[in-house]
Amino acid sequence: MFLFRQARADELNKVAKLFHESFKQYPFMDLLVKRGKKDRSFIFEMHKVLTKAYFKKHFCFVGIQNGEIVVAALLQHRDKPDISLIDYIAAGGIKLIKIGGFSVLNMLTVANEAKKSYKSLKEPAWYLEVLGVSPSYQGKSLGSKMINDCLIPFISKSGGGVLALITNTDLNRSFYQKNGFEEFSESRIRRFDHEIYNWGFKRKVLQTYN
Repeated sequence: MFLFRQARADELNKVAKLFHESFKQYPFMDLLVKRGKKDRSFIFEMHKVLTKAYFKKHFCFVGIQNGEIVVAALLQHRDKPDISLIDYIAAGGIKLIKIGGFSVLNMLTVANEAKKSYKSLKEPAWYLEVLGVSPSYQGKSLGSKMINDCLIPFISKSGGGVLALITNTDLNRSFYQKNGFEEFSESRIRRFDHEIYNWGFKRKVLQTYN
């Protein structure tokens, strides 16, 4: 049996672990910490803090199969501000700062740079911060199911609008195009002599009237 729902507080560490495992090789991670000094504990703690901050201020959704969380997503409400430094600290960011030091400031700077395209949209936009699938369940269309069977219906019932996101690989680019998203921006981000593409996507979601 497969079930989508909002995450519970006692599940957030499991969600963060899922994100950590599913994004280990993602190029965006190379912009956060120098390759030669990459601290996996910092990256994992970053996922924990981000997940908890979204749970408190926005939305954290999970997909469960046979009692196991196999896919998860962090969604920002269209009418609420982005996660701030204060939100990070309230979600356990002090430990993140102790582990990463100046890497935290770099993380926030890179995140803001990546989101420029999303923030330039004129229409009210929900923002898909993270969509991750457990490595052992990848290739089973669970990411598509999370979008089309969970996030889109939720947004539709919550006033509709635009669902926006950014991505950094050609594989993900094809994935979002397949799921009805329109590419609206292209840029590059560079840190530590490492450069990646940054594509913005959006999908119109009509409001459902009961």
